[in-house]
Amino acid sequence: MKIAFFGTPEPSSKLLQALLEEPEIQIEFVVTNPDRPKGRSKTPQPSPVKEIALSANLPVFQYESIKKEKEKAMSDFSSFSPDLYVVFAYGSILPKEIFSIPRFGSINLHGSILPDLRGASPVQTALWQGYTKTGISIQCLGEKMDEGDIIQISEVPISLEDDTGTLMEKITNAGITSLLPLLKGNKNKAFDAIPQDHSKATYCTKILAEQRILDLNLPAMELHNRIRALSPDLGGFCQFRGKRIVLWKTKPSDFSEEGLKPGRLKRMDKKALLFQCGDGRFLELISVQPENKNRMPVGDFLNGFRITDEDRFE
Repeated sequence: MKIAFFGTPEPSSKLLQALLEEPEIQIEFVVTNPDRPKGRSKTPQPSPVKEIALSANLPVFQYESIKKEKEKAMSDFSSFSPDLYVVFAYGSILPKEIFSIPRFGSINLHGSILPDLRGASPVQTALWQGYTKTGISIQCLGEKMDEGDIIQISEVPISLEDDTGTLMEKITNAGITSLLPLLKGNKNKAFDAIPQDHSKATYCTKILAEQRILDLNLPAMELHNRIRALSPDLGGFCQFRGKRIVLWKTKPSDFSEEGLKPGRLKRMDKKALLFQCGDGRFLELISVQPENKNRMPVGDFLNGFRITDEDRFE
């Protein structure tokens, strides 16, 4: 099968690499977001998908807005004849004039069990809301976001240790495992698909900057879920000794002690530090990042800041 691939971040590049390794799948071209400034130098850097595509000598197209530049995109694509467009975390919505071009249409991989968690942050939201399972949905692209008919769904379990990075890796692996047999086994017709039950739809949006501020009055599990949803890229933060501290990784603790003091720190030994939450339960800190410092394991934090039971997060 001949396809064109639309994607941008690291998980997309992993799927692209898997597709490149299949001799039965021919990739005609790749579409990804424009190069973006990174690092202190602010030098524009290619997306992970672009790097893989260029290393494979594939044609690469980039648009600030494919919706606004659809005429140019249609002209760019006119010399190719893929059977199918495959989209995974491209970062922009394809207009109908684009996704209708291939003879088998276009399909999208979405990181939830649709129609649940349609929208921009299904992986983070599943963690934020304390889900114990999620999945990857392969769907037909339509005019409305994430409302297309479902081709296949694969469930993915969520552990208490998962954060957005590890869960996204699980979802990507499930997507690869599901997609490759579909593409290799279907050569002569569009995929069979089932309409979604739109009455059961739920939605999610991008996480806002103010949502990174941790409310220490929340129950321990709610705080744990928020911290892991914000990791490993954003991080949730509070105050420590008048300065910001980012909490990158925690785990629930069985420790209990009288006295409801949200934010109170409890040093257990040279490498263990807990903090109390709004329901009286504690979370154990695994890694943190004090203001103007690098991310560090909690043992280094304990050694560097000489934590006592009088300290607390605010």
